[in-house]
Amino acid sequence: MKIVEHTPYHIFIFILIAPLFLFSQDKSLKKADKNFKNLAYVDAIDAYQDIISNGDGSIEIYQKLADAYYYNSDLENAGKWYERMIEYRIELAEDSTAVEELQPEYYYRTVQCYKHLELYDQANELMKYVKNLNPEDSRAKRFEENPNYLEDIEQQSGRYEIINFEGNSAFTDFAPSIHQNQLIFSSSRGKNKGSSTQNAWNQQSYLGLFMVVFNDSLDISFSKEFAKKLSSRLHESTSAFTKNDSIIYFTRNNIYRGKSKNDSTGINRLKIYKSVIDKDQKWSPPKELPFNNDQYSVAHPTLSFDEKKLYFASDMPGGYGASDLYVVTIQEDGSFGQPQNLGPEINTEGRDTFPFISKTGMLYFSSDGHMGLGGLDIFVVNTEAPQKKIYNVGRPINSNFDDVTFTINDDTKKGYFASNRSGGRGDDDIYSITETKPLVTDCKGSINGIILDKKTDELLNDAEITISNEDNEVVYTKVTDMMGAFTARVDCNNKTYTIQAKKENYKPTTIPISTNRDSTKVHKELFLENDVPDTGIDLAKLLNLKPIYFASNKALLLGKTAIELDKIIAYMKEYPTLKIEIGSHTDSKGSDAYNLKLSSKRATATANYIISKGIDPDRVKSRGYGETLLQNKCSNGVRCTKEQHQQNRRSEFIVTEN
Repeated sequence: MKIVEHTPYHIFIFILIAPLFLFSQDKSLKKADKNFKNLAYVDAIDAYQDIISNGDGSIEIYQKLADAYYYNSDLENAGKWYERMIEYRIELAEDSTAVEELQPEYYYRTVQCYKHLELYDQANELMKYVKNLNPEDSRAKRFEENPNYLEDIEQQSGRYEIINFEGNSAFTDFAPSIHQNQLIFSSSRGKNKGSSTQNAWNQQSYLGLFMVVFNDSLDISFSKEFAKKLSSRLHESTSAFTKNDSIIYFTRNNIYRGKSKNDSTGINRLKIYKSVIDKDQKWSPPKELPFNNDQYSVAHPTLSFDEKKLYFASDMPGGYGASDLYVVTIQEDGSFGQPQNLGPEINTEGRDTFPFISKTGMLYFSSDGHMGLGGLDIFVVNTEAPQKKIYNVGRPINSNFDDVTFTINDDTKKGYFASNRSGGRGDDDIYSITETKPLVTDCKGSINGIILDKKTDELLNDAEITISNEDNEVVYTKVTDMMGAFTARVDCNNKTYTIQAKKENYKPTTIPISTNRDSTKVHKELFLENDVPDTGIDLAKLLNLKPIYFASNKALLLGKTAIELDKIIAYMKEYPTLKIEIGSHTDSKGSDAYNLKLSSKRATATANYIISKGIDPDRVKSRGYGETLLQNKCSNGVRCTKEQHQQNRRSEFIVTEN
């Protein structure tokens, strides 16, 4: 497929070419610029290429050559020359500080070219750079808010089956709509009237409205021009019909009495026209809508289901970008209200175009200002929702090429769109679609859990449950009920959560858990291990305490001993039901009575220190054992080493109740 030969509808500068002058190749810059100004981009490309091959490249020449490719949807070649333009500007800036920064729009176009080549890392890096040039640009803000936009697109992907439409030609085919069980579309395959005329933009025939008729087996019988009375010698495209098929709204070049009308700069703009069918099934002469204007374009109409609103695209003054989406009220008498811009939630500084409003109020449109895969992507927003959240509809509808003119029947889940992607029959092809899964929006799911004792399988009530999302934000905190159960409402759009369960006298446990739309309710059993030490356990050994030291022959705790006792205190605070008895023991040196009295004082001093740190006195008992419970044979009268006597000088912290 020749990417260079694409219709100008992708660019949506609202110039569907009027019969401007065609020029032959000329190597001079003056001739090249004239071709570019007259929108003869194929000729301009050849001319600029010749100039560059002669070594006369400049920022302006690289930019115009890139633009000419870009306007013909050849993003691969456009990216090559935008990149050269950027490199050349950097080279000049190294020698002179007077070199001006490029307009941010050229960086955004380069981003689209990188995406077309699926160089998403390079595209993202360039987005970070261009954000510094214009931080208020909504495209930069959207990227900053969602740098992982490719994950969101992947989440929406796989929801459609698509088939290349049998009625496609070797030319441009796009803009499908339905009229009396017939598919109406726009094509450059050549109109019966003036079919030999080519437009200067891409040197193809002008677009016209065509139709194909379905038989009962949905096979294509033939295609033909839709209605000669609606045809002009210029372009017709994007049609919308009322439900009774009596009125058509469609896009056409600004033409009056067979002659094109240009704006003040010599450009022929687009307008929306209306025609009514009579009882003989004849269309009336088209009349332009009252909010059209010779100085800007109004195009691509679509009707709301109740036919009270007409949505369209325009580059009229006061918009947010290259083209914006608008809506206008259709009064009961057929007159129109004042067009209203759909606002910055939907419109961007880029191209927002080709709207389609479904029966349920879902507005589909193409844009290169929202986060996409490259070129124009198709997006959708619920016009009935208070928050206008924009969703990329995902692959396979969207690609790294231009994807446009989406339409769907909400009842049958079938529809069409057009794309200039590789593998088609012509430059731009229509694809039929079937929606197999709904749009991934808010997904209400649940995590249901039960907490049990690991050893006994006993259901544990009052266990504290905390659930955090991927950003470590707590989304749920509660205790289990009498049956040890809990239920947390969560978002189930392919999310990963962390569940932490805690209960007194049990080791806390943390596990990850994932949710998705195919499994909105997740059930999980969590087991907690009771780690309260059994009665009779010595906490000094359990906590591997160092010896508890006192001043010689005194009950005064030494400073370094407090560090070890603080470990006991922390442990008792962690297990608030634990009770201990502090037993102080001496060696056999000295009299039995003296040792018993000294050990009692030391046990009391140890208990007082622990109590002073906030431990309930009822949980701490103390007792001096003197030399009554020696660890070895070193009793009275037995000769022992220093080390052997040291074994008997000890403090014990025996668990009496857990």
